[in-house]
Amino acid sequence: MALSVLVATGSIRAANRSTLALPLRAGLLLGCVAASGFALWIGDPSGYLQADPALARLLRGMAVIKGLLALGAVGIVYWRLASPVSKFGAMLYIAGASLLAGSTMLIWQLSYIVAAAVVFHLAALSLLVFGWRDR
Repeated sequence: MALSVLVATGSIRAANRSTLALPLRAGLLLGCVAASGFALWIGDPSGYLQADPALARLLRGMAVIKGLLALGAVGIVYWRLASPVSKFGAMLYIAGASLLAGSTMLIWQLSYIVAAAVVFHLAALSLLVFGWRDR
């Protein structure tokens, strides 16, 4: 009966939006935490910290800047997932934001810096392009 009322009032889309937003947002946050946790686990900054502390401080400063960008991107994706989005779009948004978070943590850990920077920039570019083309 409640479904027929929703269909009759034309707000079935709003009902689906609220029921789908929670799992998508939970997946986004879980993906970001998992990617960051994995990067924290595999990273070992002790070599850089002992060999060249000035370079380590510079790289960690860059990681803080990338972290602020990643935090902003995750916030925007979190907001975007409240609206209807395709399965492919949701997957791309969640994967891109998770890769941003994980690659930022790898740079903070001073591990796999070149690969992490490439992943960060590719993920950011894919989020920007898809967000621009998303309808």
